[in-house]
Amino acid sequence: MKLNITKESFLEGLQIIQSGLSGRTTLPILYNFLMEASSGNVKLTRTDMEMATIHNLKAEVLEEGAITIPLKEFSDILKNLPSGKEVKLETDADNKLHIKSGKSKFWVIGTPKNEYPIVPVVEKDASFKIKAKEIKEMVENTIFSSSTQETRYVLNGLLWVNSPEKFEIVATDGRRLAVASAKAIDGAKEFKIIVPSKILNEVLKLIVLSKPADDDFIDVNISSNQISFNMKNTVFISRLIEGNFPNYEQVIPNKKNIIFKINAKELLSSTRRAALCASDLGGTVKYTLKENNLFIAASSSKMDFSDEIKIEYAGEEFSTSFNPQYLIDVLKIIPTENVVFSFASASQPALAEPENKEQYKYVVMPVRA
Repeated sequence: MKLNITKESFLEGLQIIQSGLSGRTTLPILYNFLMEASSGNVKLTRTDMEMATIHNLKAEVLEEGAITIPLKEFSDILKNLPSGKEVKLETDADNKLHIKSGKSKFWVIGTPKNEYPIVPVVEKDASFKIKAKEIKEMVENTIFSSSTQETRYVLNGLLWVNSPEKFEIVATDGRRLAVASAKAIDGAKEFKIIVPSKILNEVLKLIVLSKPADDDFIDVNISSNQISFNMKNTVFISRLIEGNFPNYEQVIPNKKNIIFKINAKELLSSTRRAALCASDLGGTVKYTLKENNLFIAASSSKMDFSDEIKIEYAGEEFSTSFNPQYLIDVLKIIPTENVVFSFASASQPALAEPENKEQYKYVVMPVRA
C-alpha cells in the first residue's frame, strides 16, 4: 500500500472512527483500526464487536493495499506532524507502516487485514431515508432520559416505533420518560426496535460536525438484529438491543386534575438555584402551587433556598417534590417559551409538554421529600 493524503483530512477521519467505541477489551486487535486503500479512496474501519464505524477519505492512492494499525499510536504521530503538509504512507512486507511528512519519518508495526474482525453488512429488511435535522432533534429531545446502568441493559437504548399513524422515539431510565413523535416515515415498513444510545450519540456528533442542510438525509437500514446509519462518507453499524421495552404508553398520565403553565427559562433558573441546596437529605426540591404562585424550596444541612414565580393558577394548594436534575434535563431542551405541567395527584408522575408542541412529552416521577 502506498498513498499520499493531507494530515487534516486523516485526523478528521480518525476522530470519527475512534469516538464512542469501547476502550475496554481483551482482544489486542481491537486497539487497531483497519485501513484499506483503493482507487483514490482510503476506507477506515474500527469496531469493538458491538458497534462499528466506517469512514471514507479521498487520497492519492499509488498502490492499493490494506493493513491494521494501532489507533492511539498512529493518531499521536499524526497530530504531531507538521500542519498543512502532505503525509506519505507506505507499507512493507513486514507489516510496517512507514509515515513521512517533510523531513519527519516514523514507522509503526501493523497486522494483516485478515486478522481484523469482519464487519457484517446490514441486510436491508427495512430501509428508509430520514432527514438528518429531524432525527437529530428527536434524539436530542429524548436520549437524556435513557439509562446508563449496565444492569438495565434494555433501557440503555431508545425505542423506535414506526406505525401507519406515526413514528416515535422513546427513552426511559425507570424514573423518567421522554417521547418524541413525528409523522410515519414515508415508504418504511412498520417496525419496533431498541437502538443503543451509544450509536445514537455518535450519529448526533456526526450530524453536528456535518452541519447538514434542510434537505440532507440519513439512510437507515434495519435487519433482524442490526441497524446502520449512512451519511455522506460515514457508516455506523450496531447491534440492536434485545428485550422487552416497558409499556411507555401506560406511563403517560391521562388524567390532568392539576394543570399550570410557566415560563421554561424562569423555572429552569430557579430549579438550578434550588439544586445547589439539594445535595444531601434526599436531594429533592419542593414545588408548591398556591393561588397564582409557584413556590420552590430546597434545604440541606448547610444551606436553605426559597423562590417564587408568578403563574396563572386558581386551583387548590398543591405540593410535590422532584429530583431537580430530572426537571433541569427537561427544561434545558424545551423548545418553546412556556411549558405546561399536569398532574393527576401529588404522588403520581408529572407530565411536562412544550406549549403548542404536542410531539414532545416528558414524564417525571415525584420523590418523597
